[in-house]
Amino acid sequence: MRQILRKLLLVAVVASVLAAGIGSSPSSVRAYHTYRERLLDDSAYSLERREARLGLMQMSYGILDELQVTTYTYPWILGAIFQRVAPNVELKSTFYDRRKLALSASVGFVTGTITQSDSAKLRYFIVPTAITASVRPTSLISFHLGGKFTATDFSGIVQAEGNDVGGAVVVNLLQVFGMLEWRLSRVTAFTFLVRWAPYVSNSVLRGDITIGDDTEGTIEAEVDTDDLKNAWALVPGFTFSWARTNLKLGVGYGDLFLPGIGLLVPGAFPRRGTPTPVLEFDIFVRF
Repeated sequence: MRQILRKLLLVAVVASVLAAGIGSSPSSVRAYHTYRERLLDDSAYSLERREARLGLMQMSYGILDELQVTTYTYPWILGAIFQRVAPNVELKSTFYDRRKLALSASVGFVTGTITQSDSAKLRYFIVPTAITASVRPTSLISFHLGGKFTATDFSGIVQAEGNDVGGAVVVNLLQVFGMLEWRLSRVTAFTFLVRWAPYVSNSVLRGDITIGDDTEGTIEAEVDTDDLKNAWALVPGFTFSWARTNLKLGVGYGDLFLPGIGLLVPGAFPRRGTPTPVLEFDIFVRF
């Protein structure tokens, strides 16, 4: 396992160095790192009307000026693997945009079902909301600060040998994030992303249990979430922008925060609950 992670880290670093060399070399292509074209991920900026972004991790479209709709691809892919679709959508509005400051708000949802067998089904519903501010003190430097609150609800039923157990689990999570953006050239931008989860609620399980035809009852339990509390990640990276193609690559350390929906996976290497290498990657086109 350690060797696999080292190889992945080495590949990511080499790809980053090669892309940096390409991005900083003279080129006749029109770069997207301009005053009008901004980074969209973890910032307050959004697509303008009729602009589109198609990528490996997400697809977005500008419905109106400063209002975009996004769907993330990996929930669909995971849903296909488990033979259950996982529809998701996010609306993001840049409701204030001036020369030095931009503010945005976003809300989304993800829903789906996980079926482990004919007698065990789990349905989930996730609602992330976020507020983000972007400050641009100079033409080369930008700071992006925000907070994201993710509310989750899991409900399911298990049937075994005439016994039925059904219930629901609720978990709420708050993360704050900040990103430094430094435009090194027309093509290359360096980013340094920090994420932290200062608050994670305990998992509260409430449900009903039926044993045979005559016995019924209720259950209530609280599951500790210490592995998630104070989770963090530090991810330096680069974003390279050419005429239409964009490459986002970052390699860092900490816990894994799932893009868009705000859930996190605590580090598990070399042991559970410890930080681990984190990779952020996306390739997309804007037009």
